[in-house]
Amino acid sequence: MSLTVQFQTLATMMMMGLVIGLNLDFYQRLTVQVIRKVWTRAIGDILFWVVQALLVFYVLLQANEGELRVYVFFALLAGFVVYRKVGRPPFLSVLERGFTLADWLRRLSIAILQVILIYPLKFVLKLTTSSVMIGLTLITNILSILMKLLLFPLKLIGYITAPLFKRIIPLPIITFTKKVYNVIRQRLKKWWNFK
Repeated sequence: MSLTVQFQTLATMMMMGLVIGLNLDFYQRLTVQVIRKVWTRAIGDILFWVVQALLVFYVLLQANEGELRVYVFFALLAGFVVYRKVGRPPFLSVLERGFTLADWLRRLSIAILQVILIYPLKFVLKLTTSSVMIGLTLITNILSILMKLLLFPLKLIGYITAPLFKRIIPLPIITFTKKVYNVIRQRLKKWWNFK
């Protein structure tokens, strides 16, 4: 391997150390709020490091056809340390602003969705429910009035002819008729709010 390829590999691996540092901070910031369970976090950590190793190997394969030397590890470590000392504070600041912006955009989109879709849908459902309830109440009241109008002549005839029937019809038949009338009246009262 020529000296130029070795220097390119060294520079590439230093950049990969820096990228691993960036990815690690991003992954930690992302998983702190999202993943709470220990086992899920452990599986996520294993997957993260497997992906980082594959990424480093792919870049190493492109840089020097996958030859692994000791200086590759030192270059990765040097890039990681440079990132931790110099690049981490500004990156964390930008990362926090990005997460704040993403959270603000999420809340804004939820608010817009509520204003455009959910609140009008709730209003339409309340309006429909109110209309149905008003319609049912109106129908019940109309049926109650109709039943009163239909039964009024029968009540009037009953009041007029009651003394006459009491003299002609035997007492057990009158008692039975009153019971049947009261049962029918109670059921009508229950069903149509009839008095």
